[in-house]
Amino acid sequence: MTGNNEALWRALQPLRSVACWLMTGAHPDDEWSGFLAWLALGRGVRTVYACSTRGEGGQNALGPERGRLLAALRSREMERAAGEIGLALRWIGAGPEHGADDPVFDFGFSKSGEDTLRRWGAERLRERLVRLIRTERPDAVSPTFLDVPGQHGHHRAMTAATLEAVELAADAGFAGGGLPAWRVAKLYLPAFSGAGGSYDDEVPPPPETVRVDLGARCDALGASWAQVGERSRRWHASQGMGRDLADGSRPFPLHLLRGVPDAAAPLDGVAHRLGDLADVPALRVADAAIAAALAAFPDRGGVAEALHRALAALQGAVVRAEIAPRIALKRRQLSAAVTVALRIGAEVVLSPPQVRAGERAVLSIRAVGGAVVEPRVPAGWRAQRLDGERFAIEVPRDAAPMGTLRDGFDPLGGNEPVGAALLWTHQGSAWVLACDPPGRLTVAPLVDVAVAPGAVVRRVDSAAPVVVALDGVAPPDGWPVLRRDAAGYELAVSPGRHDLAAGGVRLAWLRGAPAGEVAIVEPAVARVLRVPVAIDGAARVGVIAGEADETLGWLRQLDINAVAVDDATLAGGDLGRFDVLLVGVFGFGQRRVQPDRLMAWVAAGGSLVTLYHRPGDGWDEGRTPPLPITIGSPSLRWRVTDPSAPVGVLLPGHPLLNHPNTIGAADWEGWVRERGLYFARSWDPAYAALLELSDPGEAPMQGALLAAAVGKGRHVHVALALHHQFSALVPGAFRLLANLVARPAAAPPGA
Repeated sequence: MTGNNEALWRALQPLRSVACWLMTGAHPDDEWSGFLAWLALGRGVRTVYACSTRGEGGQNALGPERGRLLAALRSREMERAAGEIGLALRWIGAGPEHGADDPVFDFGFSKSGEDTLRRWGAERLRERLVRLIRTERPDAVSPTFLDVPGQHGHHRAMTAATLEAVELAADAGFAGGGLPAWRVAKLYLPAFSGAGGSYDDEVPPPPETVRVDLGARCDALGASWAQVGERSRRWHASQGMGRDLADGSRPFPLHLLRGVPDAAAPLDGVAHRLGDLADVPALRVADAAIAAALAAFPDRGGVAEALHRALAALQGAVVRAEIAPRIALKRRQLSAAVTVALRIGAEVVLSPPQVRAGERAVLSIRAVGGAVVEPRVPAGWRAQRLDGERFAIEVPRDAAPMGTLRDGFDPLGGNEPVGAALLWTHQGSAWVLACDPPGRLTVAPLVDVAVAPGAVVRRVDSAAPVVVALDGVAPPDGWPVLRRDAAGYELAVSPGRHDLAAGGVRLAWLRGAPAGEVAIVEPAVARVLRVPVAIDGAARVGVIAGEADETLGWLRQLDINAVAVDDATLAGGDLGRFDVLLVGVFGFGQRRVQPDRLMAWVAAGGSLVTLYHRPGDGWDEGRTPPLPITIGSPSLRWRVTDPSAPVGVLLPGHPLLNHPNTIGAADWEGWVRERGLYFARSWDPAYAALLELSDPGEAPMQGALLAAAVGKGRHVHVALALHHQFSALVPGAFRLLANLVARPAAAPPGA
């Protein structure tokens, strides 16, 4: 199928049904991509994915970005994935609608649905879901995971909240934003386990009541529905998603929890045709015209003529208020399909897409196929015609800064605040469609205010000054400025943690990601930590960093003699010039490490430190470490998610906990996100377990910090979540890091 024909085919599919399916999930990439592709493109069902978080607490396979910048990246990936399969997207948590500090966000891995709901606010989440259900009026709702022990707490919270929201949405006595009650016809659960490398659902899934074979082939797209789903999932590049699937049957089982039983397929028994909604002659006429349009494909003229008959019928249709939104949506879908059939449209370009408050941009709109176009801008902005196709867009000086986050995505368009309204008439029908420019609009503040570096760590006794550069503003009153030089402002900072706000914002960018450039509004804050930490200044440290690992920079801020180990050195260079080698997160999976060379170096006297690795990150339990270490799986069972969980010290006299810093109770205070992850499950008897940790109510685990003498050298494996602590400037993490990269000291008697 040619590209033009595929575009028309895709535009026609939503006309096949008036049904709607709402799926709820906790993270970008939780969605059932292949099944949603089958619903939207195979049956024409309107599909909506409601995602509670932006995924800011997840992993990042593309780089070191975490937190809000990762949230912006994963949001953009989710939009691109949704666009691939005609999926509408609604964000439940943090973003423009609720604010960047909204409590419904990805705070990190959770084992408990109850704890997640406590953090998010159970009433808040339920109320937002009720409003969404009453707005979208779905025929079917399905959470993506089961609420069972052994499952991610975020998933469990969303499932529990979804089931409650479905009931409350039907209750006219529940406020729900003042919207009329809506009763969902069918409620589905997965009839399959969500267990795998991360989870191990303890309770078996409910029995299958209906199934879809996602291995069935879509001839128009040249792939099975499962394969089309994987095309969508490849956009989740920061999570390493997207697989190559072989042809063949791929059963997808569902459990109908409530509703009229399905005869052969999900959504049996609900209205699919316009005429099923009401006994109105205009709807029957529109149904017949839509059927004719589908049969006429790929004859564009025949398709357009039939679609206009459908539009004309709906234009005068009088229907009850309950189904009016579905008729309005069908008109939008018909209008979109007609524009494709008639090659009507607009080429919309905003130049530049990255604008600044108080400045101008040029919106170029070239009508295609005889349409009339008008600019579309936010309230308070001005659009002034320059000539027939160009408009000057004046951005107010007080315009709020805007990154790339949006509150949702609609496959029919109108997702950007600046774009074009496409007006066209044909055979007596007049319609309006929203057209978006290809670039994503961002608005920088009138003046960028930035601090560099954003995080500074210094030893209390370090001779290195604390120097920060300020752009766009002078140091505010109260900043402890000693002097100014060419590098910036030297600050007199006392021991401890200090957050120095500079009083402004800028846009922080992530460029080069497959899904496109993303930006967030970033407050200008200098975060400074002066920490009492001793170092082994003579140790020569080499860092074998994965793409997301930032340990080298933190080591250098502590005045530790650390350098990056390049691939040439790994392959055949002189490892003997290092006393300590630290393999960062993902290092074995992303770097060309030769375990045999590394082991020979350890046996000759080197000290090897490995930070946490997932079982699939190039970790071979019998070959990667000097002595066998097995990483626990599924990961939910081998991590401690409570950052304040008590830390039991099994060997308080061990050199790692005493040289050059004595690690005490205060060093485990103030941790964030979690204590550790991907703990070792088993290990060679030569390893000593130094710590014992557990989440509340669980058995203690000892695989967080292991150390063993190997030949003349040493291996230390660390499953503590140090990377989160470094980013949060937790003092104890830096003190422990200094011990990890110090040359081994002799163990005192009894250690």
